[in-house]
Amino acid sequence: MASEDEYIYGSGGPLGSDSDNDSVSSEIDGNQLKSSSNKRKGNNTDKLASDEIVPISKKRRKKKKDDAPVSSKSLLILAGRGIALDSAESQVKFINTLYSHSMKMSGNNEADTFSFSPEHLYTTPPGTDEKVKQFQHKNLDAFLKGPVTSMKRLKNWKHECSPMVIIVTLSARRSVELMKELSSLKLPIAKLFAKHFSVEEQVELLKGPVKGSGGGGKKRSERCYSIAVGTPGRLLTLLQHGRNEQGSDGLGALRLNHTEVVIFDTHEDSKGFNVCTLKDTSSDLMYFMKEGVVPQLERKKSNLTISMF
Repeated sequence: MASEDEYIYGSGGPLGSDSDNDSVSSEIDGNQLKSSSNKRKGNNTDKLASDEIVPISKKRRKKKKDDAPVSSKSLLILAGRGIALDSAESQVKFINTLYSHSMKMSGNNEADTFSFSPEHLYTTPPGTDEKVKQFQHKNLDAFLKGPVTSMKRLKNWKHECSPMVIIVTLSARRSVELMKELSSLKLPIAKLFAKHFSVEEQVELLKGPVKGSGGGGKKRSERCYSIAVGTPGRLLTLLQHGRNEQGSDGLGALRLNHTEVVIFDTHEDSKGFNVCTLKDTSSDLMYFMKEGVVPQLERKKSNLTISMF
């Protein structure tokens, strides 16, 4: 029987070999190789028949992939799928993990002392019919009636720069979709995302709608925006805007001192990421929480509630 090297490389030796002895004995080695190959094929007939559909190399790659350990990041992504329909305890653990991880990654350990609790979150009351629950989480108009304590106050909101409801979304496109769902409320909605609007335009927008006056000038309407829809990056920018300017009261263009509901829209994109787990939005969302939501939750008389849609 031919040697193992001859079976692997053939009569020419290893690939790229220029030995003269190999050319002289090519005929003999060729006959030996053919005989050895036939014997090997005969011994492995059953094995090849069972593996002819899936090559061994592919089976090995698949096994290696399945055996790979799951990272903490992957676990968070999996935990974020369908989180809006989970219990308050599950949602609290999820938010606390995201928040503490984000603060540690940024080197900020001061915020690690804060811990969210079930009291900070709104969830569908226990005993709610499953079909009703599913419907509410597919229709923002129906869902909003849960965390919002008074629809009358929502329609007559008078606090500028601090909407009663802030909805945090994955993207500008998703923001527009949710605004269409809220059209039945017939309320003006502040568009706080980057598409078509500059930061300065949104700063003026948050001060309240502008209407014309009889003298040709313009004045602010008493009714302010009660609902705002935006992306984490722009919300954070507006929250920080103007804080360090001379004569500033220490508050940004966007303020949460009167805000009562912050909704995380957990709609998933084509790859299964939502606003909490997508790399481009999760960090900004946690800093928005740190600088805007957490200070309000730490107040003794805070009415702020976090909700997941």
